[in-house]
Amino acid sequence: MTTPDPNGPVARLLRYANEVHALAGRCGREDLAKVLAACAGRWKDECTDIVVAGAQKRGKSRLLNTLVGHPDLLPVDADVATNCFLSLRRGPALTAVVHRSTDSGPVQTPITVESIPDYASMRGDAGKRRDVVSVDVTLDTPLLDGLRLLDTPGVDSLTVGHRQVTVAMLQRADALLFTLSAQDQPVLRHELEFLAEAAERVQAIVFVLTKVEDSANWQSLQEENKARLRTFVTQAVAENPARAATLCPLLEAPWIPVSSKLAEAAEARRREGRQERADTLRARSGMDVLERHLRGFAEGRDSARGATVVAAALSVLGALTAGAEDDVAAGSDDEGDVTARLAEVEAELTGLAELAGRRRAGAVANTFLGREVAGIVAARVAEIRQPYENAIATLKTQAQLDKYMAELPESVQRSLEAVWSQIVYDVENLAKGTLNAFARDLGLDPVELAADGRAMPSLTQVQVKGDLAADDPGHVDLVRDVLPASSMGLSFGGLAAALLGPVGFILVAPAIGAAIFLGRRSLEKVQRSQAAIRGALRDQFAVVAREMTLDLERMVATWRVGVEQTADESLMRRRKELEGRRAELKTASTRSAADRRKARQSGEDRITAIASLTARGHELRKELAAAVAALGAAPAGTPGS
Repeated sequence: MTTPDPNGPVARLLRYANEVHALAGRCGREDLAKVLAACAGRWKDECTDIVVAGAQKRGKSRLLNTLVGHPDLLPVDADVATNCFLSLRRGPALTAVVHRSTDSGPVQTPITVESIPDYASMRGDAGKRRDVVSVDVTLDTPLLDGLRLLDTPGVDSLTVGHRQVTVAMLQRADALLFTLSAQDQPVLRHELEFLAEAAERVQAIVFVLTKVEDSANWQSLQEENKARLRTFVTQAVAENPARAATLCPLLEAPWIPVSSKLAEAAEARRREGRQERADTLRARSGMDVLERHLRGFAEGRDSARGATVVAAALSVLGALTAGAEDDVAAGSDDEGDVTARLAEVEAELTGLAELAGRRRAGAVANTFLGREVAGIVAARVAEIRQPYENAIATLKTQAQLDKYMAELPESVQRSLEAVWSQIVYDVENLAKGTLNAFARDLGLDPVELAADGRAMPSLTQVQVKGDLAADDPGHVDLVRDVLPASSMGLSFGGLAAALLGPVGFILVAPAIGAAIFLGRRSLEKVQRSQAAIRGALRDQFAVVAREMTLDLERMVATWRVGVEQTADESLMRRRKELEGRRAELKTASTRSAADRRKARQSGEDRITAIASLTARGHELRKELAAAVAALGAAPAGTPGS
């Protein structure tokens, strides 16, 4: 990385971050100082991280495939798996490595490129997806020189785990490409809320409107998206003016319409030697404009990265303000100042007590998760049992039943393994939705929950035997088997006698009676075997459901306890801080006049320093915003500028 201009915004930003770091240390807030230290560590990374985010079916995976020139590289029309992201970076060859987080530590496993969907998409193998944190793909393409593209799970509102992973990725992002589709509905509320979160962490944001090739009105849809964004930002800033600094830049972010389909067609024409047609399609695809922005981010990564540091510094300064104001109030000659600050602290403590009450009520509601888990398991198991029962009803002979029985145990085992993955996914999403709502109600950040690669409980395979009594030649029911057959034989024998005479009766009646006897016995044997198999299946699936429910209830209970403990620790930490401030304020009146003046002067000096640093931070943010806006701008006279 080149040495920044000592008078430029990046160099001034680094000096600014050092000053805020030093102030936090002087105030005894090493916890806050560490926040800035972590941000500073990213300056050593020579690779620009660009997160690609958006709701499902917005075209982001196909967009990435087109950018790197491999149409089949990443799974298209299959959402990225929960708790997983895909990394594309430059390397000498096309390779893929799965990164897992296990109890014994991180594990890296090389895989074939063709098997990426098995590990990284929701349509893949659930067993292979377990514990996967990321899939790192390398390929030799110039676009990725100094760039790393990160494909993230969809940010749909119903997919809580997906949204968490994507928001977490923004902590390491230098830029964000947010995808919307010209063939889909306009931007939705949950997407706008995600963008608001993103703007607090990332300053370099580009909107990419995909799939414009088949949309006759993509321009009007783009304008509607802009209008919705403008309304959202206006309302949010009206409710909280402090958000203007982070939200208003969204209104100036560039919009780039692109078509992966046209770009792929351009490459096909180029291979055919139709260069002029290829150039026309490529220009229409918008990919050159998007690539120019990406290269701009790589070349100006310091400016893009600086926004994260400024945001962290401003957050630290805000946290330092309360302590400084307490010292000013404690050193005041007017006892009313101390009283007012005490009242504020007491009000916060009261609010904390109310939160504790909500925590208890929420914990009670969380206990019902177990019942919902049982419902999910029962519904899913019933779904796979019904086709078996339907199939059994179609089997008309004992030979068919015997063949079916030979294949049944393995078939059922495969079905159970498949449905287990879906059940775990359903339960995971249910728990995340419920427990994160609980956390949000207490003012906590979303929590990370993972099914930690749970294997299906050990289950006994289905073992079913037919009606053995039906196979015993000595086991004959006179009333059920013999009399009806004899009666029908005599009836048919009488008909034969009328046609053929007494000889006909003697020959036909016993034969027909025997045939009816054997046919009826065979039919009833099949029916009894069918009933036996159905009964055994129901019993087996009932056992399966109980075992699965018990295992998943334990898993959810562990999550619930973990989230509630986190809530307790957070509430306790906040209470301890407030009680410490209250104690300091209460003892202020016992200090000497000189000590009070000294405390007041110290607080006033810190408030002045904080105000100055805050103003400088906002100015730096504006400068960096201007620098970021220029990163992808085309030079004068460039086509598409």
